[in-house]
Amino acid sequence: MNLSKLIHEVWKDKRVRALKIRKDEVKIIVEVIIDHVKKGLIGYGVVKLQGLFTLELRKAKGRKIRNPQTKESMYSKDYFKIGIKPSKDVKDSLKDKSKELNT
Repeated sequence: MNLSKLIHEVWKDKRVRALKIRKDEVKIIVEVIIDHVKKGLIGYGVVKLQGLFTLELRKAKGRKIRNPQTKESMYSKDYFKIGIKPSKDVKDSLKDKSKELNT
């Protein structure tokens, strides 16, 4: 699902429709939430969305790499990557989904 599809699905939700919020207002709200998730991840190193997932920054060590043209060995710098840990509800839903596919 891309951003425009997410905005449309949120806008179609009956709870949002009851508030009589326009689609362009929903777009702003979704974009603000995404911005704050980014800021929280960079600022605090972890973002927990209860019932969905936990995002956390993990430090990865640099590794030995090789230039394919010159065959010269060098080392990359340490970097950060994002780890995602799904909630128990999401894990259970995925298990149910995989059972449906296997039958």
